[in-house]
Amino acid sequence: MRVLAGDIGGTKTALAIVEVTERGLAIQRFRRYPSGEFGSLEEILSRFLRGRVSPPRAAGFGVAGPVRAGRARVTKLPWIIGERRLEAATGIPRVRLVNDFVAAALGIPHVRRRQIATLRAGQAEPGGPIGLIGAGTGLGQAALCRIGGRYEPVASEGGHADFGPRDAVEDRLVRFLRKRFGRVDRDRLLSGEGLTHLYDFLKSDGFAPESNRVSRAFHGADRAAVISRFGLARRDPLCREALRLFVSIYGSEAGNLALQYRATGGIFLAGGIAPKILPALRDPIFLASFGSKPPLEDLLSRIPIRVVLDPRLPLFGAAAAAYRTAMETTRPFSKTMTRPSRT
Repeated sequence: MRVLAGDIGGTKTALAIVEVTERGLAIQRFRRYPSGEFGSLEEILSRFLRGRVSPPRAAGFGVAGPVRAGRARVTKLPWIIGERRLEAATGIPRVRLVNDFVAAALGIPHVRRRQIATLRAGQAEPGGPIGLIGAGTGLGQAALCRIGGRYEPVASEGGHADFGPRDAVEDRLVRFLRKRFGRVDRDRLLSGEGLTHLYDFLKSDGFAPESNRVSRAFHGADRAAVISRFGLARRDPLCREALRLFVSIYGSEAGNLALQYRATGGIFLAGGIAPKILPALRDPIFLASFGSKPPLEDLLSRIPIRVVLDPRLPLFGAAAAAYRTAMETTRPFSKTMTRPSRT
């Protein structure tokens, strides 16, 4: 079956024609568009589908924002997206909208093993819930729970929950950010923007002065990328500590997610940042922060933790959502689409 899959974000929109078979997924055509240069998703779809003789049988879109009753507003764009409107605009008979991290969760079974890095092998509980967390433009979260013989996604906007400081340094961090923004949520810290906030806080807190070479590197560049680059190279104390603190908070929030869903089937890190800072995530501080939650350290110590390296994860999940939608009234979902990868 041919389906249309889309990953709709505030910065970019990725679209693909995907062939779904009993053996898995195969992307046949792929394009990426700058979201901000278009007035609507329909405009992008018109360009992508131009010249096609027949529309795909179904379409699935992962949207960076909450989805309710088949409608979504993209968090960082003035777009309103609706399933019925998209069906009318494209001629595709069945369209499904899901949150982008619901799509990412659905994509987990379709990521190849070589595209997954293991931080801890752990001991997965068969059929146990699986948690997904990912820092990127913002902080996404979701879960997979086994219901009726297959894994079903559970949406979450937990990235916008309040951030809870763990020590005196983070107490001061919250006060620093509250002066800038008022409320401090997890998304404010676990994102590209968040890494720059951590850097600014540490500089203000007197951890170390800003070096001339980092200051020069900031000009005309993505500050988060500069901080990450210098931090990974361990060439600058302020950047190194900002990245270390980011990883520590990331580990703690991944542990929170594991507790919230009792994710004994494993935790997956996705999003754009994790693959770029993989060496830092391998630092012991991540696992220490993940598990430092008495009295449940033993439960957390057994949970597998892996990083998804493939940026196409949300597209895979959007294709799976489209396939599910097309098959809802015909036959049960394919077995190859129901179980997470054994990695």
